[in-house]
Amino acid sequence: MLGRLFLRRMSSLAEPLPRPGQGVYKVPNEPRYKKLMETQTLFCRDDGRLVWQKLPSDMMLYYLSVGLVVAGTVLTFDVFRRLASPPKN
Repeated sequence: MLGRLFLRRMSSLAEPLPRPGQGVYKVPNEPRYKKLMETQTLFCRDDGRLVWQKLPSDMMLYYLSVGLVVAGTVLTFDVFRRLASPPKN
């Protein structure tokens, strides 16, 4: 019994964990937390779309990234073409 009391006092968990199914965890009641929960619900919804397709800002960033990759690839092959045939003197 003394060992259990000592262990409880020395552990960082001062109060015992609740039993499963009781749901006694504290939930913040702030607008930021509610917005986060709405965003999580939006992303978890099964609507057949990928994660990057769910929000317009994410789609814009995706298409910007694809455009930059395509531009970089085109410029790289242009440099390869110019290096393969140097100018004549």
